Amino acid sequence: MAIKLYYFGLPGRAEVARLCLHIAGTDFEDLRFSFEDWSKFKAKMPFGQAPVLEVDRKLLAQSAAIDRYLAAKAGLVPEDLWQAALADQAYCYCHDLMQPLYDTFKIKELDEKIAARKAVLDGPLKDKLAHATKLVEAAADGYVAGPTLSHGDLHLFSTLSTLTSGWLDGVPKDLLDSYPVLKAYRNKIASHPKVKAYYEKAENDDDVRRAYKPDA
Repeated sequence: MAIKLYYFGLPGRAEVARLCLHIAGTDFEDLRFSFEDWSKFKAKMPFGQAPVLEVDRKLLAQSAAIDRYLAAKAGLVPEDLWQAALADQAYCYCHDLMQPLYDTFKIKELDEKIAARKAVLDGPLKDKLAHATKLVEAAADGYVAGPTLSHGDLHLFSTLSTLTSGWLDGVPKDLLDSYPVLKAYRNKIASHPKVKAYYEKAENDDDVRRAYKPDA
């Protein structure tokens, strides 16, 4: 199959899909465009949004749909229905985890943005990370949905790595020092052989993705 993934160069909403494709050993064209070039692709996208997955000239939009499809093909969706639901639970919670920060992206003045994010860190995000800690603590086998890696783990790992990447002005790189359970969990997923190998590839050695590596 001819497979293409359309998204910006940043990890963002396409990183789980990229990881799924890599873990599955699938050859695909990773089309990373700049924000300046987005207008050249937008008209082709089903909802005028990215990411979009193209499979044999058929287009699939919405990151959750893309990730679930690719995770299933990669064997990253548990066969057990309850475990699959647990993976979905963790996957969906990542939206809740980031939601308090969304409004801060609209703030243009840097000092105001940093102040707004500090308020988020001290308030709603603190609560969200506490709930995420409980979610990970409840995972007896070290993964959120059973004894093996799932799409829920990949999304939570990517979200925690983004938070500590330095890409978000006002969010400190050592944020997870206050959440040792999440820090250890993020490092566990980063150390998974196939995840680790993905971030050792030259094209993934950028400033943001260095925070996705083990012991970052």
